[in-house]
Amino acid sequence: MSEIHEGRVVRVNRFQVPAEARDEFLELIEATHEVIRMQPGFIDDMILEQQSGSGLFSLLTVLQFEGEHVLQSVITAVARFDQASGIDRQALTRRLGVEASVGFYRHAKSDGLVLA
Repeated sequence: MSEIHEGRVVRVNRFQVPAEARDEFLELIEATHEVIRMQPGFIDDMILEQQSGSGLFSLLTVLQFEGEHVLQSVITAVARFDQASGIDRQALTRRLGVEASVGFYRHAKSDGLVLA
């Protein structure tokens, strides 16, 4: 990620995961990232974790794509994976007690402003 291109899109997912659900949920994240890494337009990813309190983990995933034009095919590939694997992500996250905050981001520009 040494270059910053205006068209790139970054997906950031933050999950609060109970300790007893960590391994199962992390397996799902890793499997999902394997599917995503094979998609055209994928650039790179990271899966990070932090113990955020007694009995809780914060998992943070960051995925970078060439641009918005590749997102629909990535979403479709993940949906096909879920269907083939019998995964219902909403039911799974409810069962495991996972809380999620997700969003797409772009690299910020300062528009020439100098910050002191």
